[in-house]
Amino acid sequence: MVEKNEQNERYYTVDIIVIDRNNAYSKVNELLHQYSDIIKLRVGYPVPDENIAIVFLIVKATNDVVGAFTGKIGNIKGVKVKSIAVN
Repeated sequence: MVEKNEQNERYYTVDIIVIDRNNAYSKVNELLHQYSDIIKLRVGYPVPDENIAIVFLIVKATNDVVGAFTGKIGNIKGVKVKSIAVN
């Protein structure tokens, strides 16, 4: 479970591109499950014919929590991630 500090929380969009779906998607899903309490919206678009998947998230958390989350996602081989603060 992720520790929250609601005073410093804000919304972020997080774009995840899984380039190697066969090898990386289960690791991404594990992290999404670990951070499920900050995820407000999740939209996934798998493209099995091209071995990729695109996941779009809206999360509400502190900058530190989002940084830890996206850092872990970005360290998975075959995955690219980008986050943007909404407000």
